[in-house]
Amino acid sequence: MMRGLDGFARGLGLDESTTRKIVEKVIADMPEHLHDERLAEARRRMIEAST
Repeated sequence: MMRGLDGFARGLGLDESTTRKIVEKVIADMPEHLHDERLAEARRRMIEAST
């Protein structure tokens, strides 16, 4: 999941540590959800974190 979001996170100006924390939290919060749903949620949280 990290690899798929790396470019997106960099574009928002997020560092690897912040990205990893967001991804880990999304996985923990959404264990039963589909991969695409988790990706969308991680992107949403990254946008929120970048503002």
